[in-house]
Amino acid sequence: MNERIDRRAFSLLELLIVILIISFAYMLVFSSMKTTQEKPKALQISNIKSTLAKQGYDHIDMELFCIAKSNSCYIYRDGDSEKYKEEVSMGELTAYRLDDRNDLQKIDFGRIDDHHISLRFKLHHNGSSSQLILKNATGIYYLPAFFGEPTKTDSIESAKELWLASRDHLRDTGEYY
Repeated sequence: MNERIDRRAFSLLELLIVILIISFAYMLVFSSMKTTQEKPKALQISNIKSTLAKQGYDHIDMELFCIAKSNSCYIYRDGDSEKYKEEVSMGELTAYRLDDRNDLQKIDFGRIDDHHISLRFKLHHNGSSSQLILKNATGIYYLPAFFGEPTKTDSIESAKELWLASRDHLRDTGEYY
């Protein structure tokens, strides 16, 4: 006796296999998208504090120093230095600060192993950092010592005014100490 079985549905095992295949494909696609989204931005003057903070350097005292026209940077902390592994896109830098008479002073960071140091940027565990005025091919930036990201300015004089304004604000209020 030949019975003809009329099959109109999937078995439970077939459904589980299809769900497993779809889940695996989903995992592969979205895990690869997640890793590409988490890649840090290139280190630039405009994002120097936030980029270092996202990489876990915001709760320790550290110093970033760059050589070879800022193409090669190093992190110095706890007596050890390590090469900064991510992309650096700052170009050739000129650094300035204000002296006690509020005159602009070009900074020479010196040399290390016969290489000119183009940047020394300190980031402290409390969120404060080196206060600098940096100039490169993309513009002139004021890096505040406390709170906030670097500000792009039109000129060195504008950056100097921002420096003086923050200095006066710190002098007038004791909130930061």
